[in-house]
Amino acid sequence: VIVTRGGEGSTIYTAAKTYDIPLAPARDLVDPTGCGDDYRGGLLYGLQQGLDWEVTGRIASLLGAIKIEHAGTQNHGLSRADFDARFQETFGFAL
Repeated sequence: VIVTRGGEGSTIYTAAKTYDIPLAPARDLVDPTGCGDDYRGGLLYGLQQGLDWEVTGRIASLLGAIKIEHAGTQNHGLSRADFDARFQETFGFAL
């Protein structure tokens, strides 16, 4: 079970453990439309790549933060290099 809490981050509950996923801070708060979609996209990506829940949740959190910085549903672009750099800056470790 995954519970998102907006500006309070999210919590991932598995049979074995609970993971508190920190908020990835947004640089600007522009439009929340589509943030949940980006969050779920990050979850799906992490699961497909076989990443653990802590990393997967952080990917999801950061994608939601990046989305809220842009107007519209999914009108923004993002390179892998830019995402990786921001992930390291935000969470202190590289993917």
